[in-house]
Amino acid sequence: MQQILMTIVLLGGLSGCAQPQVEQPKANGSYLVIENSQAWAVLVSDGKRVEERGTVVDAIRLPSQHAAVTASYVIETANCGRVQWLTERTDDADGATTRMSLHNNQQLGDAGCVIGNGLTRMWTVLDYSG
Repeated sequence: MQQILMTIVLLGGLSGCAQPQVEQPKANGSYLVIENSQAWAVLVSDGKRVEERGTVVDAIRLPSQHAAVTASYVIETANCGRVQWLTERTDDADGATTRMSLHNNQQLGDAGCVIGNGLTRMWTVLDYSG
């Protein structure tokens, strides 16, 4: 009887120590991965990853420090058609800023196109073509 009473008291005391799990931060990002003639547009939102695979139609890199557009990548995908990303450079008093943006086409709104949700996101290009 004493063991049962002690067990109940111990369980009651331990139940007050239980804390809810702390919510872990979820990964977010948008990446254009280029490797030779292959391309992957990857969106990560709340830890969930979706990608659209395609082929590189055109990749132009401009070495000029004074060009507004420093790179352009066009990929052809099965669900989104031809999609273009531009790397734009802005020089101001704080220094040079480069941003990668996805440019719209009619097919980005189609149901099968997973990267249509990335129009308002800033993109990072990872070009492994060498």
